[in-house]
Amino acid sequence: MDVQRDHDRDSVTSNCELPIIKILILGDQCAGKTSLMLRYTDSNFSDNHSTTLGIDFKVKPITHKGIDYIIQIWDSAGQERFRNITRTYYKKSSAIIIAYDTTSSKSFSNIENWIKNISNEVDSKVPVVIVATKCDIECEEKFSDKGKSLAKNLKLTFFETSSKTNMNINQVFEYLTEEAIRLMTIDFRFRSSSQLGNILLDKKKGKCCH
Repeated sequence: MDVQRDHDRDSVTSNCELPIIKILILGDQCAGKTSLMLRYTDSNFSDNHSTTLGIDFKVKPITHKGIDYIIQIWDSAGQERFRNITRTYYKKSSAIIIAYDTTSSKSFSNIENWIKNISNEVDSKVPVVIVATKCDIECEEKFSDKGKSLAKNLKLTFFETSSKTNMNINQVFEYLTEEAIRLMTIDFRFRSSSQLGNILLDKKKGKCCH
């Protein structure tokens, strides 16, 4: 793991007065997880990414219904040797994306393994979505329809995406943001009391509505 990035992530979390929505992206190596993150945070796409080792992260400030939040996205390594590192982030997550490459049968077949990995670690109210990546690519067999069917059977929300064309990228993160706020899986962490903090805490207690 990149120790400096891990330190930076903890620094962002501990020093920020804004509530943090922590979105973890899981999936096999080369499933398009890094592209998914960078397209949303930086509006950037590149075909050449170095392989993620351990956990990488990006942050993005947003305003939702007049309230400011920090979106913190964790891009996890898909390799088996990093699974224990990734597992430590399961319980910290506000929401989880399980991504798979729609052109890869292996990537698709491993979705259920990823779901099993998180099933005993994550609170049942944490929103989870299945995301098919690289849907812009034409190939003989695509697994987007199978992904949609699997998500339906598992009662999970499904998105077809392309980081290259920016297809449905914002929709994925906007959906998870709204769900994390609605289900109160976000990290309420404040250095001092504030009007924003009082509004959010009241909402958490059910005294506030949208």
